[in-house]
Amino acid sequence: MFSLKKIVAVTGAAAMLLSVAACGNSSNSAGGKTEVSFQTWNLKNDKYTPYFKGLIAAYEKANPDVTIKWMDQPSDNYEQKLSSQAASNELPDIVDAAPSLQYGLAKAGALANVSKEDPSAQKQFYPNAWKAVTFQGKKIEKAAYGFPWYVNDGPMYYNTKLMQQCGLDPNKLPVTYDDYFEQANTMVKSHCGAYMSTLTGGGSADLSAAGVPIMNDNETKYVFNSPKAVALVQRFVDLYKAGGIPREALSVQWSQQGEFFQKGSLVSMSGSAYSADDFKKNSPDLFNNLTVGPKISDIGRSVYVSYEMLSVSSQSKHKDAAMKFAQYVTNSKNQLEFAKKSNTFPSSKGGLEDPYYQKIDESTLQGKALKITLDEVKKGFASRPPQFTDEAGSLYIQQQVALALQGQLTAKQALDKSVNYANEKLNK
Repeated sequence: MFSLKKIVAVTGAAAMLLSVAACGNSSNSAGGKTEVSFQTWNLKNDKYTPYFKGLIAAYEKANPDVTIKWMDQPSDNYEQKLSSQAASNELPDIVDAAPSLQYGLAKAGALANVSKEDPSAQKQFYPNAWKAVTFQGKKIEKAAYGFPWYVNDGPMYYNTKLMQQCGLDPNKLPVTYDDYFEQANTMVKSHCGAYMSTLTGGGSADLSAAGVPIMNDNETKYVFNSPKAVALVQRFVDLYKAGGIPREALSVQWSQQGEFFQKGSLVSMSGSAYSADDFKKNSPDLFNNLTVGPKISDIGRSVYVSYEMLSVSSQSKHKDAAMKFAQYVTNSKNQLEFAKKSNTFPSSKGGLEDPYYQKIDESTLQGKALKITLDEVKKGFASRPPQFTDEAGSLYIQQQVALALQGQLTAKQALDKSVNYANEKLNK
């Protein structure tokens, strides 16, 4: 996630990029071949290296005048690495990152405008995937700044044994917020000592799932302090006061949701389509009592879909070659192959209709989880604006809602403060 400071740093780097454009970047031509640098994020390991070596070898064989220089960065401090690369004019020709990391680079002018460079690219991807890589807002031209790559989401896992102990019917999983609060309050009254989940209403996706817009249509202003949003947060305030939300969930640093779930303190938690295999391996007793359902949503589709994207440096000396290789990595055939290996889903058209996804055995927990996730990826979208980073307001709203749950602010005050904070960041 880009902090404001880092965005400023990247913005400053953009000016430098423009001033030294004639010098180019890290791309080179050697031995009569064009070298294109390709940077991934935590993908060079025993599981994925054979795939990428094969992918690159096949490309170089078909394009003998091009050499791909594959680099990989560790997940820790990747944001800082991108920022420093941009500031020093050493951004690789192709960069792999989530939209929230790419937005700052695009706003700084460090990424190629794919909508202009390759207007035909859009038709190769599912609409929601293309929307996820299309940025707009203050001081940035509305355009796609990369190619959609792999996609992910996941179901909610429910402990059916614990549900019964808390007075709930495992055959009636919550789907909407009305369902959720009704069942959470039933648990409170049962005094079973467990909680429904760690939801607090402090995440932008929590609001989006209720149908609350986070920004205006052209993404120049945050608007998530509407009466509908206030009413939702108040429901969480009331649930917390009743003892239906664990105190630990109020900390933005807390990350023991899985531990709470495994020890029987939570009825539900979110996971990936393939978390079922982990439960089977690491918690077989819990696995035998699990079932899955879709994420809570009042709008009939998931708002939690996450996308990865490949962008091309605006200062690449070999932009055409870089664009061509980025398209190759993200084409339908290669995306599908990678999705199968990485337990993710493709964003290129046709991938989700592949026979691989049409023969799901829904008699197993793993099959049910995969089918739910497939439906979420097909119909859902990424609700969190890429510019709403941790530093730009995402952490702040969690903190303010936590104060509201503790009675130190009203729900309206928490959201008003959060919107004002985010808009101030947006306008700088």
